[in-house]
Amino acid sequence: MTANANLEKLTGYSLEELLGNYFGPLVADKDIQKTLHHFTLASQGEPQSYDLTLIHKDGHPVEINTINIPIVVDHQVVGVYGISRDITDHIRYTEQIEKLSNDYTLILNAVSEGIFGLDNEGRVTFINPAGAHMLGFECDEIAGHPYLDPIQQTALDGNHYRPEESPLMRAVRAGEAHQSLDAVLWRKDGSSFLAEYQVTPLFDKGERKGAVVVFRDTTGEKEIIRAKELAEKADQAKSEFLAIMSHELRTPMNGIMGMTDLLSETELTEEQRGYAQIISESSTSLLYILNEILDFSKIEAGKMTLTHEPVSLAELLDNITELFMPKAREKNIELSCRMAADVPELIMGDAARLRQVLVNLVSNAVKFTETGQVSILLSREYSRDRRKLTLKFSVADTGIGIPPDKQPLLFQSFSQLHPSINRKYGGTGLGLAICKAGGADGRCHHGRECRRGRI
Repeated sequence: MTANANLEKLTGYSLEELLGNYFGPLVADKDIQKTLHHFTLASQGEPQSYDLTLIHKDGHPVEINTINIPIVVDHQVVGVYGISRDITDHIRYTEQIEKLSNDYTLILNAVSEGIFGLDNEGRVTFINPAGAHMLGFECDEIAGHPYLDPIQQTALDGNHYRPEESPLMRAVRAGEAHQSLDAVLWRKDGSSFLAEYQVTPLFDKGERKGAVVVFRDTTGEKEIIRAKELAEKADQAKSEFLAIMSHELRTPMNGIMGMTDLLSETELTEEQRGYAQIISESSTSLLYILNEILDFSKIEAGKMTLTHEPVSLAELLDNITELFMPKAREKNIELSCRMAADVPELIMGDAARLRQVLVNLVSNAVKFTETGQVSILLSREYSRDRRKLTLKFSVADTGIGIPPDKQPLLFQSFSQLHPSINRKYGGTGLGLAICKAGGADGRCHHGRECRRGRI
């Protein structure tokens, strides 16, 4: 065996170590048989080219490409001339490219959006499985074909675009980005679907190579949005109807109550007076329920207006206490009210709505308390930077309480914690919902109920 200086550099061995020695120890074990095979063919007169791994003197592998050329003298092969070059960097580069290509393929196969590439003429260069599935094709069916041959794009009025008029294809041919949120695409089987798509041009060193299109089926989303909008419109129409009918519904109710009061002042028998009393009480209850429904409908319809006027907090709390004191005494429970000394006497707000919230909270406390007490406390809290003052109305009672699993039902419209409670205590289930809309929150505990409102 003979060698030149380049082989010395390639293997790490000196020329003295290489000359006259067998090449076998230089070759990695995995390539010895392969090298012998190609060398044998070259010694028989057949030129060879192959890759193999050499082991450098210091032990690290070196990837090389070897060309074996027979040396022929008088028609006889007298030796083999070998040319070797280091391809380690080339192999590593190729491996990196293959890895990146594999990674990109995995990503394209994993995403749920459809992705396909087009060349400058509109022919499909690749498509991922999700895109092929949405369009009803196999990947190899569409690749290499012009886009508008297998896939039609349609305007929202139902007319098919001619190839030169398609917004998607115009963007591809012009090398421009384009987005559509309300496109109509067609599948292989002739069915269509609503879609969103984005066209992005592709450039390589400044030269336009085509475009990539990312799209997704939005048919289900559009149907859900449409159903939601219809439900919201129906709910809004209901709320607006009840809010507008407020005066028409309250007026005859007030007439019934007024006539009942006048009737009670006439000469009646004991039996007739009892009937009149029942009518009066029933009318009052009905008007209360009607007012709650109409107020809640006004809030839902956005027609509830708030005034901005001076409110005496002490007077407001006195009125609330006087209103419920008779019922509290009747049930033999204690009703107390306290206002902290640092609370201002007057605030600007809507006294009627504030009173409505407190009436609902205190009414519930008195209603659901059989023994013990109900207490009302007005205090104030500052924000951390002390720039904002919050008044806190707390209503606490020793009533039946609310189990933790039922607490999520609080403040929901028309919700009752249990049918038996509804039968015993009555109510529409709107009181706390109106309080929430008015700015109150609540924290309730098993065996003890506490309702808090923040203004």
